[in-house]
Amino acid sequence: MQDDIQEEIGQEGEEQEVKKRKGKPLLFLLIIFLVLGLGAGAAYYFYGPRIMTMLTGKSSAPEGAHKEKKRAPGPIMTLEPFIFNLSGNPSKFAKISIGIEVKNVKLEEETKKMMPAIRDRILLVLGAKPAEVFLDVNQRNLVKEELQRSLKTLFRESDDLSAVYITDIIIQ
Repeated sequence: MQDDIQEEIGQEGEEQEVKKRKGKPLLFLLIIFLVLGLGAGAAYYFYGPRIMTMLTGKSSAPEGAHKEKKRAPGPIMTLEPFIFNLSGNPSKFAKISIGIEVKNVKLEEETKKMMPAIRDRILLVLGAKPAEVFLDVNQRNLVKEELQRSLKTLFRESDDLSAVYITDIIIQ
């Protein structure tokens, strides 16, 4: 009886060894396929659109996705220089040259008719600023944005005025 038990234990041990030997190559193959699959997925993620373009000659991206819509610059009107007193110190003054960009030539003609109102708005905004605002580049950009917001209210449509440019600053 003991011999039968030992024989059964021996057979079970041999079966387990055979299963272990069979399991190692399967595990090894599974790891290889997993690594290859991840590598192929990563390659497709990074290079897929280029590969598809080379193979088919067509871009897989929607039309216009790569092209940014560039706006054609409109006419830029250079205004006469503005000379005004700076806020906080009446003995200091500034001279600033400004250009405004409108959407098209037709608007340029209309803008010439509105010049007194435009100059008034610009002087109201600039006259309320201290000298430090014009010396700092970041604050100058904020002044340009404020000028643009203020001037847009004079136009019929909000996109009629494309940009405001400060072309020259002198502080005395």
